[in-house]
Amino acid sequence: MRELLTGGGVIPANEELIDNLQQKGLIDKNLTPSTLAYEKLKQYRVKNAIILAAGFGSRFAPVTFEIPKGLISVKGEILIERQIEQLRAAGIQEIVIVIGYMAEKFLYLRDKYNVNIVINNNFSTRNTYSSIYAARDYLSNTYVLCADNYYPQNLFSMYEYRAFYSSIFLHGTGITERALTFDDDGLIYDTNKPSFNQYIMYGHAYFDEAFTAKFRPILEEYFARSGTENMYWENVWCENLKTIPMWIKKYNTFDILEFDSMEELQAFDSDYISCNKVKIFENICRVLCCDYDDIDDISIIKQGLNNRSFKFRIKYSGEYYIYRHPGRHAQSFIDRKREAISLRAAKRLNIDSTLVYMDVNEGWKISKFIDVSEDFDFGNKAHIDMLAEKLKTLHASCISAGSGFDYQFEAEKIITTQKSINAATFREFLKERETMIPIFNFLEHDKWQVSLCHNDLYEPNLLVKNASLNIIDWEFAGDADIGFDICKLFAVNNPPFEEIDYWLEGYFGRKTTDQEKTHLISCSAVIYYYWYIWGSYTMNDTPAVSEYVPVWREKMKSFRAKALELINH
Repeated sequence: MRELLTGGGVIPANEELIDNLQQKGLIDKNLTPSTLAYEKLKQYRVKNAIILAAGFGSRFAPVTFEIPKGLISVKGEILIERQIEQLRAAGIQEIVIVIGYMAEKFLYLRDKYNVNIVINNNFSTRNTYSSIYAARDYLSNTYVLCADNYYPQNLFSMYEYRAFYSSIFLHGTGITERALTFDDDGLIYDTNKPSFNQYIMYGHAYFDEAFTAKFRPILEEYFARSGTENMYWENVWCENLKTIPMWIKKYNTFDILEFDSMEELQAFDSDYISCNKVKIFENICRVLCCDYDDIDDISIIKQGLNNRSFKFRIKYSGEYYIYRHPGRHAQSFIDRKREAISLRAAKRLNIDSTLVYMDVNEGWKISKFIDVSEDFDFGNKAHIDMLAEKLKTLHASCISAGSGFDYQFEAEKIITTQKSINAATFREFLKERETMIPIFNFLEHDKWQVSLCHNDLYEPNLLVKNASLNIIDWEFAGDADIGFDICKLFAVNNPPFEEIDYWLEGYFGRKTTDQEKTHLISCSAVIYYYWYIWGSYTMNDTPAVSEYVPVWREKMKSFRAKALELINH
């Protein structure tokens, strides 16, 4: 109250303060606030709060594979519900939830708490500034919170007298947190990252109307600017803090909790895994005959192009495993029955020894973890020869996956979907398809052996340990022209025509004929054609794909030109 009535300046002694307030007509002789005092307070009244809950919440993975971060239960309470109730207890009635990832799971909050829901359709391609942008019309005197913060005590108030960012002091140097530099009044005039024994940005922020009036047009300008996709809203402010004042609000170390890993969260709430009833953990316990408490040392593996995966240990055995959780769109183009047949065949042939269990209906899989001794290198002849031996074993087995994988047909399915979704993309795909037709016709008439093939041979799927090789991830496996596997022995390097023999001698054990080279170069063109079409289709939902698409397009063009030259010769 003192700060609000005196504007946040230096607080005089009690007697001076009382005299000052009485002279201004803000309190009477009984020290009761006057009507004028409450009128003055109105400008400091918190109007609303915005809770940012659109993101994936990688710190809480793998739980967030099934439950969005704001709906995780900690100490028996759902994170976002605890925040809503704390805000309401502080007298803040208007609460806005910005959602994106698994948006449908948040909709019950509208009925339960009468909150406003804003959907951020850009959550998968832009960072948190896109969530503030989506809710920008609500900005006023506004708390801004992240849904994954935990507040042991209620830190919110009905009144705040100036814009601030909450902060705690962090001991240590070179820590990857953004630190604040501020004057004696707490005005922030600079930031730096990493921090060096400094107060850091930590927890919630508060925008007052003066801050909002300057920040909102700048936010809108940044959103329209290319190259800003990875920015947090804090980055936008930090680049403009000289013109948009914000102050520091200091808290004690444990007033605000942010969990940076599963281990930190489990240390705070030992029942975290069992309380959240995540099916992933139920699957692990059932397959590996363990209890929830046996699962530890969880770490997320870099997201694949179709799925999310994590590594974990079973304490009683000390063994490490990989759990694969299928992506949202994988089921639409992955034949899980065919994959399961291929996996079992690969294990039987000692091509992939990692399989423990796969659920054919849901697509999740548990595999043994292999601690690779070196990364597979398509430029390493010894690695290529190991791969050639595995492929010879696979193709010589004459095993059928029960159905085929046809690059041309699979690409055509994707092209058809674009006709009604994106006319420009559809026209581009048609143009590429037209150029490929002579190659399709050549391969159709140049019959090669059809056998079980992997069809997705690239570095992450090739694990080298102590001069042995495992070929993993058989999602695209199926009966196909064996040339589609063989060509990958040289296709990544795209060598001159006469050098292809060098890369293929481990498979054929002899020089390759010109006809065989023509076939394999044609296969290479079709492979990269398919991956270009597939990547262009999926990269909006799977940002990791975007870096591959230009590479696949260039390889498609290169091999296509060479194949057409050879076919027409």
